[in-house]
Amino acid sequence: MDSAVNPSITILIPTYNRIRALEAVWPSYFGHHDVARIIVIDDGSTDGTRERVLELAADRPIPVDVIRHETQQGQPAARRTGIAAARTEWVLFGEDDVWLADDYCSTLLREAKELAASVIAGRLVTARVPDKFSRELLVDEPQPVRDASQVFDLSSMDADFSARTERAVPAPFVHSIALIKRDLFDTVSFDTWYAGNSWREETDFYLAANSIGARAYFTPETVCFHLRGPICASGGQRINRLVFELLAWRNTNHLVSKHWSYLRRAYGMRGPVTLWMVRYYFRRQMAQLKRMARHGMRSTYDG
Repeated sequence: MDSAVNPSITILIPTYNRIRALEAVWPSYFGHHDVARIIVIDDGSTDGTRERVLELAADRPIPVDVIRHETQQGQPAARRTGIAAARTEWVLFGEDDVWLADDYCSTLLREAKELAASVIAGRLVTARVPDKFSRELLVDEPQPVRDASQVFDLSSMDADFSARTERAVPAPFVHSIALIKRDLFDTVSFDTWYAGNSWREETDFYLAANSIGARAYFTPETVCFHLRGPICASGGQRINRLVFELLAWRNTNHLVSKHWSYLRRAYGMRGPVTLWMVRYYFRRQMAQLKRMARHGMRSTYDG
């Protein structure tokens, strides 16, 4: 049956104390004919997020629910709460500071079916927002087509998700704004061990999914925009740089140790985890020293 008649996606948006950014990206989550429902997971916000979201949802054609944690539980727990409430064949994770292109859902759904994928994400482009948000700030600059080997860097467990590839490519991991088959969560879920703003809970999930044979793809055919600037300087991102680096070490070490057997088997990782971590962290700290010289000790883009 046509997904426009029988929408098959639930959008899940975890959020914490970032209502200004959420208000800016809110319109981009509507107008997707494949979407049956939007669920906002308010992870213990103290800025009136729940009340404001319900106001914003009042005149929207897609049903919107808000599930609130009375205390902050962290991103993995918020994601799990949303997954438990989803009833559609697919879920798409949004974020409170990410704008979706008009075709983001439909393109991912079409390609997921064509590729028999369980996970797929489009390109993610940074949009600098120095003051007030406007759609004119969402600029996707032309760039040359790159090989998949230039997108993913397993030596840092990182990737350039703004890159253009010739076609959809198999991905060891993707970013958070991904379309995921709902039944995959019956086998794999987000690890609530992860804490702080150190991103690894997403990479952990995708590595775990790949390790059981799920097919994950990164496609250049659609795009979303990650807002950066004062509009997002709240919520989980306001962390002292030194604290962030300690969390990055802790979380990355847990990630790599947990998946080392799979990484050795699938990607030819060699040697002990400790040696990989030393190399990783040395390279990271050289990059961080340069960044701190420019932006100071906070882990947020300062405009």
